[in-house]
Amino acid sequence: MTFTHALSPPPPRHWPLMLLGVFLLALCILAPGIQSPTGLTGKDEFALGLRTPLEMMERDAWTVPVLNGQPRLKKPPMLYWLGRASFETFGPSLPAARGIAVVFAALMVAATAAIGRRCLGSPAAGLWAAALLLSMLGLSSESRRFMLDIPTAALSTLALLFFLRWREKDSWSAIGLAALCLAAGFLIKGPIVALVCGGGILALLLAGQLGLPELWRRKLPLISAGSLFLALALPWFIYVRLRFPEAAAAELQEELEARQFFSLSPESLLGLIQIGLPWSLAVLALMPRAWREGGTPRFLLLWLLATFVPFLFIHTFDRYLVGSLVPLALLGAWGLQQRPGLAPWGLRLGALLMGLFVAIFAALAFWFHLGGWGWVLPPLLWLLWSGLHGRQPAEMAAAALVTWVAFFALLFPQLGINAVPPEIRQLAQDRPVLMFDGPQPAMLPILLGRPLAHSSALTAAHLAPPNMLVFAREEDVGRLQEQVNKLGHQLKPLGDYRVLSSRGSGIRFAREGSGKAEWQAALQGHSLEPLLSRIRYFEVQP
Repeated sequence: MTFTHALSPPPPRHWPLMLLGVFLLALCILAPGIQSPTGLTGKDEFALGLRTPLEMMERDAWTVPVLNGQPRLKKPPMLYWLGRASFETFGPSLPAARGIAVVFAALMVAATAAIGRRCLGSPAAGLWAAALLLSMLGLSSESRRFMLDIPTAALSTLALLFFLRWREKDSWSAIGLAALCLAAGFLIKGPIVALVCGGGILALLLAGQLGLPELWRRKLPLISAGSLFLALALPWFIYVRLRFPEAAAAELQEELEARQFFSLSPESLLGLIQIGLPWSLAVLALMPRAWREGGTPRFLLLWLLATFVPFLFIHTFDRYLVGSLVPLALLGAWGLQQRPGLAPWGLRLGALLMGLFVAIFAALAFWFHLGGWGWVLPPLLWLLWSGLHGRQPAEMAAAALVTWVAFFALLFPQLGINAVPPEIRQLAQDRPVLMFDGPQPAMLPILLGRPLAHSSALTAAHLAPPNMLVFAREEDVGRLQEQVNKLGHQLKPLGDYRVLSSRGSGIRFAREGSGKAEWQAALQGHSLEPLLSRIRYFEVQP
């Protein structure tokens, strides 16, 4: 008996409306806070993601994205196409960019609910899977940034959903939609789009829920879907390879070296536990029982491993693992259907770790008189009460949802990371701007609606525009001065300001070089001053 026939009864008539409700609820939960310039971000968002569609608009480029005057070939173009389309429609802004990620995240949650109903046999199980996914840290954080990971994971999840529907209904449109989703994901982040969908199919094969003879009997629609995928996904890459052969090869080589393939990365497990909070430990504790159970639980376990294990052997960031949250949530939904359910110790420890994570930032906001901590305190106490006292998982999920909304929308922006003073925006409004190295001010391009120049190796062309403003961190001013002098110009100091600034990761915001002594001084003085970066700005003169 096959997987879908055994476990996928006909959906109730109101199921499509329930899925629509899940999608809209996810939008409402994930959207708050995306408009804030001081919200969670990172260098890949503010230096690359947001500036690329702005420069595409400025240079009227569509086919090949551009950044800093050069073709942006390191990543495929789809997300930047969507970004420019959104900017053209709604105007350049943070909501116009980050709203794209929110929509994809909401689609990912709805698709997880649909897969849960098919795999676990009831709409309730699908809704549980959606609730677990929606209340995990990884989805709450990454869906609020204009980056590649959530859209790629969402499209791969949708592709698996359409594949399952094709198996159930033998629908050519379903397998065509699966190919379309995979092609779109390939045009966002390349082959990694195959991870969630391909991992699910591989898990079906390994769990005995899908056989190669079945796939061979249905080879015609599979070959047609594969042809459609190739026809949609490959032309842009072929075009770029033919037009920019040396640049494309160099970018590919750099990307492969950055990933450090076959280098053991056991910290990926800690990353999965972190982005799956507060549920990850309780769900991972189900793994032995799921393997013994066989059938669907074993399939979900194998699917989780297929999406996670590859990251043990490459250099990775936690956000790369967001696709693993889908089978993690589904495995948790299966566990909630069993007796005794999720391990109480896992729920308690997960709630405690999540509470500790949020409490650290709330304590910082309280200690430094920044505000926002009062909003997060009630849901945080509710989360700890429901988790540590063994309350119903539904109560814990609701508390986690409210806590993440309060944290990302009301608390984190109060820290003032990457804040741009109003006088800086006014000064740079109608003047050419160059951000040296850093880049700082990080959010100035999206606030002005212009890409702004950014470089760490200046040329005469960078300094050619009249009345050029140059921004640099204090620690970079020496290198800036040296390069400007070599090009026959000088810098007229105009001023400076102090700010917490992102350094790569969204939660690394202390001044570069600051350590234990600076943190102790800040805590003792109830002042962030020792942790602030100094951003200086100059006017370029002949």
